[in-house]
Amino acid sequence: MHSDQPSRFFSPWDFASLAGLAGLAAFYERILPLLPDPVPSKFTSLGQACGWTPKAQLPWLVFLPPVFVWLVVFLVGAATALLPRGAGRPLQVPVHPLRGLMGLGMCLLLAGCLLTALRGLTALFSGVLGFGVCLLLGLVFLARDTWQAIARAPVSEHYRCGVFYVNRQDPRLWVPKRVGYGWTVNFAHPAAGWVMALLAAATAAVVAGVTLLTRR
Repeated sequence: MHSDQPSRFFSPWDFASLAGLAGLAAFYERILPLLPDPVPSKFTSLGQACGWTPKAQLPWLVFLPPVFVWLVVFLVGAATALLPRGAGRPLQVPVHPLRGLMGLGMCLLLAGCLLTALRGLTALFSGVLGFGVCLLLGLVFLARDTWQAIARAPVSEHYRCGVFYVNRQDPRLWVPKRVGYGWTVNFAHPAAGWVMALLAAATAAVVAGVTLLTRR
């Protein structure tokens, strides 16, 4: 019996997503008659509508995103739970809190988007704030569980702060993660700096691309 690894696919945290989805459904039924057709769905920085969505398409836009986000995080957790366990295996970190809170946050965000047509950008900002708070809490719980797993992991002189692998004698650039599954960089490798620079450049390019698209 390995108590330090997740053994359940579901947890009480999933009720947060379920409650959020139920509340979003009730809110949708109540606000739908008040919305114009088509519904303003895109706004400029000044709060002026510049895009519209027919009411017939609203159910897909409202309910699909939170279900999709919950399902993706569920599949990640399920895949981790199904991987072999045993001595020498890296410790797994449960993603249940993050999954439940992200699902709830997406429901709050979509509720804010629905209300934007009636209340303006203030409603949208409120939805974004609700999602941000839920995401932050989920990441806090994930970080807590990760550090607890690191504390239980065997001590290694090659890890800095329990996370960063630094070993000049190891010729590998990519090494298996100490906690969870996947790979991490050997920061003592000569090519590690280039890898981090490329990752930073790719992230900056994505952010710049999204910014340009949202300004059109």
